[in-house]
Amino acid sequence: MVKKNTSCSACGTGYVNHTILYTTSLLEETLEKYGDVFFNFVVRKNPQKITVRVEKIIFSVLSMIGILKFNTDIEKASTGRSKLIWEEARRRGIQMEQLVLWRKHIEYYRAHINGNIFYFQSLPIPISMPQDGYKWLDDKFTLFKRLSTANIPIPATKKVSTWNGTLKAFDSMKKPLIIKPKLGSRGRHTTTNIHTVDALKEAYKLVNQITASWVVQEHLSGSVCRATIINGELVGFFRAEPPQITGDSVHTIKELIVEKNQKQPENLSAIEINADLLSFIKRLGFTLESKPKKGELVNLSAKTGRLYGGYTEEMLPKVHPKMHSIFKEAGNLMQAPVVGFDLIIEDPTVDPDLVHWGIIECNSLPFIDLHYLALTGPRINLAEKIWDFWDTTKK
Repeated sequence: MVKKNTSCSACGTGYVNHTILYTTSLLEETLEKYGDVFFNFVVRKNPQKITVRVEKIIFSVLSMIGILKFNTDIEKASTGRSKLIWEEARRRGIQMEQLVLWRKHIEYYRAHINGNIFYFQSLPIPISMPQDGYKWLDDKFTLFKRLSTANIPIPATKKVSTWNGTLKAFDSMKKPLIIKPKLGSRGRHTTTNIHTVDALKEAYKLVNQITASWVVQEHLSGSVCRATIINGELVGFFRAEPPQITGDSVHTIKELIVEKNQKQPENLSAIEINADLLSFIKRLGFTLESKPKKGELVNLSAKTGRLYGGYTEEMLPKVHPKMHSIFKEAGNLMQAPVVGFDLIIEDPTVDPDLVHWGIIECNSLPFIDLHYLALTGPRINLAEKIWDFWDTTKK
């Protein structure tokens, strides 16, 4: 019997079947060309309400025939984001349950609000709120075009779907470069620090496993940050660093990783030596047997945060005041009540007009728990602000 893959170092902690991801990407490309015409023809008024009605019918039928059940155990929530939402629902006396499809706990939930049942994917956004942006904001290329029009900083970016297109973009852009899927998050199958054609080929093969088109992008320097916007306001600003080791001219990278893992705090995951890490340090000119110079800081992955063994900090009280106005404008462009912008910047506390930085993607389902579970900084519970939507819309 052939064992099915259930993990992938290029996917990180959020593994998803590659065939499903590629097929979804291909469908998105088709819908991008023809979907709006068809959708507008079939549904001319309030598509959100139509979608909600169809969802309720489907879930009711699946429940009646026993395929769908409902979980009330909060510990089985699929993500920390959903668990935070669930905990806040309980505090407010809102009954919430998780959908269990074919015995699999999925990232869909339902809440009993004002005598009605509302189904939602992780974040409960009332259908009465404008949500047109959710149709396109996860698409990195569409996002960059809109942000660029508003003069909001972004990295130089080209959309491609073939090897020849990728090579042409590589030849015309300043190195190093990044290749990432046009859709998706968590850094899945993203390759950074691309300087050579050989590295480009490997990145092309990797990204083409899960997507029909991708972006070639300028590699910005700095920390990866998450700016979460709710109702047009910057309400959380989270900084995440990749797993790192500091050289001493004596020990190898492998030995330094082992030593660091022995000293990691309990709420920080161990640094895993896998294909993704080996590929990343190779592009930096290292192997596991390399001995970095004394005091030399070596990043070990493009992926950041505590799940990969990296440092995290909530920085909302520290960010430069201009960040609030910039992200207010960016948030309003998104036409959606809750979004999370990923950006790369050296120091978010300095005047952003004086440094080179940029927004690298936008997430329609941002992990709001990042702001609550950072290793340092204030704990910000954004679940409160999301459930507040219902207090203001139920009247």
